[in-house]
Amino acid sequence: MTVTMLGPQPFFWLFVAYLLLRVCYLRRPVVLATCCLSLVVAIGGCLFYQHQISRRTVVDRHPVTQLVRVRPDDVQVHDGFVTAIGIDTQSRVREALIFSVRDSHLLDQYRRLDRPANWRVNGMVQPVMPATNENEFALRRYYQQRRVYNQVKLDQPPTIMPLTGWGLCDQCHCWRWQLGHHFAGMPMPLASYCQQLIIGQSDPYNASAMANVKRLGIIHLFCISGMHVVLLVAILRWLGVYLWLDRELVDVLLIVALPFYLVIAGGAPSLIRAVIMAETGLFRSALRLDRLDGWAVSLLVGTAWEPAVLLSLGGQLSYLLSFLLQVMDRQLPALWQTFLLSMASLPAILSYVFEFHWLSLVLSYPMIPLFSLVLFPLVLISAGTYWALPVFGNLVNQVLLTFQRLIEFAAYLPGEVVFGKPPLWLAVVLFLLTLWTISDYRQVRRWVLLGLAYLACFMVIHFPFNGEVAFVDIGQGDCIIIREPLNRRVMMIDTGGKLNFGHRQQAPGRDVATRTSINYLKSRGIDHIDTIYLSHRDADHIGYLPTILQAMRVKRVAVPAGMEKQPVLTRKVGGVNQPQVIPVTDQHPSIDPGLRILHPFAPGEAKNEDSMVLTGYFGGRQFVFTGDLDRAGECAVLDRYPQLHADVLKLGHHGSRTASDDRFLDQLHPQWGIISAGRFNRYHHPNDEVVASLRQRQIKILSTQQYGMIRYVYAQQHGRFQTTLEGGELKWTLPNCLNN
Repeated sequence: MTVTMLGPQPFFWLFVAYLLLRVCYLRRPVVLATCCLSLVVAIGGCLFYQHQISRRTVVDRHPVTQLVRVRPDDVQVHDGFVTAIGIDTQSRVREALIFSVRDSHLLDQYRRLDRPANWRVNGMVQPVMPATNENEFALRRYYQQRRVYNQVKLDQPPTIMPLTGWGLCDQCHCWRWQLGHHFAGMPMPLASYCQQLIIGQSDPYNASAMANVKRLGIIHLFCISGMHVVLLVAILRWLGVYLWLDRELVDVLLIVALPFYLVIAGGAPSLIRAVIMAETGLFRSALRLDRLDGWAVSLLVGTAWEPAVLLSLGGQLSYLLSFLLQVMDRQLPALWQTFLLSMASLPAILSYVFEFHWLSLVLSYPMIPLFSLVLFPLVLISAGTYWALPVFGNLVNQVLLTFQRLIEFAAYLPGEVVFGKPPLWLAVVLFLLTLWTISDYRQVRRWVLLGLAYLACFMVIHFPFNGEVAFVDIGQGDCIIIREPLNRRVMMIDTGGKLNFGHRQQAPGRDVATRTSINYLKSRGIDHIDTIYLSHRDADHIGYLPTILQAMRVKRVAVPAGMEKQPVLTRKVGGVNQPQVIPVTDQHPSIDPGLRILHPFAPGEAKNEDSMVLTGYFGGRQFVFTGDLDRAGECAVLDRYPQLHADVLKLGHHGSRTASDDRFLDQLHPQWGIISAGRFNRYHHPNDEVVASLRQRQIKILSTQQYGMIRYVYAQQHGRFQTTLEGGELKWTLPNCLNN
């Protein structure tokens, strides 16, 4: 029901109806009444959840001066930026705060904040941005699950006013900060593991290790059953017995303490489920609950607390795998258990990560006992004894370093498969088939059928009958992906990039391209690009090239003649995966049959006036891509190619008035004009005059600012435009010329 309403996935009503029929068929009134009551509560919870979101989210961007209550563990400092989660003292709405600090001493002050405080903030409040590209990480949903509805970008660091008194919940957050500060003094990666496993704090240091875990497809190990909660309960019970305390007294103390630990540990979905299951386990004898009842109670309470918990990968894996652990045959060999758990998690992992490693099907076998019997206990003991026995902590740190090296080595062994994102209906079919196969895993025919289903899904993703021209919402820049039917050929025009203006440059693999263009390609099952065409040398067109080369197999890179030896390019293409660089002019033979080069006419310096211009025919429409070519260059192209026309024109220079000459628009006479520009860009692209000129000629305007990713999906000679946004969601971000 929660997925049906909050997804929203209307066809899940079929599953709701089916399960109700199953319950009715049981002819047990108590079960039917309980089920119906749960559905009513779920519907009410979802409606209230949606009402809270709509009521607390601002509708536009406007300046604010607020007093915001901030807890110490909700403050993060990284790369000169401070981010925090706070509660507006008047509206009681949780908001995300972000601002930059250049003074290193001031940054240290924010790192040392150890108690709740009121922050006097001045800035611009706005809704949290939704995902604007297909299959992009949904930041808005992530924040909503943390009860954060708005974002405030501060003009300057806030004024901090310490509080003199606070409640028990605030004290738990102070203890959490103190633990994090204590763990930060340990060597890496021990500090990172303590922070992540004990208090639920992510650490940028551990990002590469988690990337390797995702690459191997064993991320479900971090979601299985809140192993550290089970281990903590077992250790505390053992200590209670060792101290001659009654078992009943120890259980009562644990029942009281676990909710406080839930706050201290960050309250992640898998942790909520683990704590609730631990609580029901402690109550089991009194309430006469079995293990499966404990899981069911954790699901009901977890969805009541966070109705959208099953819309995240962590929530899905946590509840699914813990359920299987309750119902799986206890006599099943450990190797079979881990293999079946891996298979059960695969549809969810593919739907969010899009790739897996063949080793993931067998790595869980040694990893689960390694985590539960070795790493978790060592980390917990080190966390509690490092102040007295740093030598032991350093030895554990060496063990963790060795473990991370092994994970990194395994992650880059042959066997990684970019599977792609299954369509929702296929993911559901794979999930149900997997459960059906696990229910009688000795039946070979079931495994054959499951394998055929995965093969069919792989073929559907990797050999689609349609092609597409996708204009990626890359921000202030250009990035266009062209994919032919059956994925015969994949091309990219520009990579996008960030103009830093003196700010620190992001490392490859952590920039916008990772979560936009690369993420989208992998979701389509694509791990290679035949040709990248770079229109010219500006950073907003080629800045993310190293990230693309690092993540994708690229055969060749085509550049305007004269750019091939410039340091701005050679620094970006140098490395292990160095592709062939081809300098081109309009006299160069077509590199890919689908695209023809119209400009430059001669070698140059790869400036705007030397931009590469391309044209291609896709799905019954002629496309023209102009880079940042200026008006003089557009007229020169017309003089060289007087018969040139376009159905779809990618406007030059992001809709600037330096491009889109009247003569150029009149001769090409396009039906559609595509503008790729960033929101709130400092250049005020697109220009009002250009937009008015397009409307005067009845050219339909599609801007990535308004519609996010713009895709022209075609089959044979027919196609249609599809956009990630409907056009009205981000009115507060649009310039006036697009907002009417």
